[in-house]
Amino acid sequence: MIDSTLCRHWLARFAAVAVLGAAGSANAADTVVAAAPASAAAREKTLEDLGIQFVGLQLTAESFMIDLRYRVTDPAKSAVLVDQKIRPVLVNERTGDRYYVPQAPKIGSLRQTATPRHPVQTGKVYFMLFANPDRRLQVGEKVTLYAGDAVLKGLVVR
Repeated sequence: MIDSTLCRHWLARFAAVAVLGAAGSANAADTVVAAAPASAAAREKTLEDLGIQFVGLQLTAESFMIDLRYRVTDPAKSAVLVDQKIRPVLVNERTGDRYYVPQAPKIGSLRQTATPRHPVQTGKVYFMLFANPDRRLQVGEKVTLYAGDAVLKGLVVR
């Protein structure tokens, strides 16, 4: 049996290392530009525009991770959220802090993506885990999700 405290400890350490590792890489700046475009081409989208139903955004793993869950209602429209090439970013609307999906060398990104072998399914709930290494994001704060050219504002952390 695995001790849950030990699991949370290692998950938090993993998230911190993943974020610090991404911050020092050459691709980190490219990821931020690609994920959070500042151009006029980026536009705010509604849940219907993205073909999803918002399930929840909550802190998990002793607040070291941010768990975003959504149900797909239209696979074609929701492709931007499950595309492997797009790196989503959460931005705290109050402070401007950015939160990224950790990318581990052996297990990959901590989010679900679509592949030709496993396409997006209507009605299925998908997740994204974002690192919150300093536990700065708190319950009740509003965040904006940037994924490709899609911008989803006003998501409240539970």
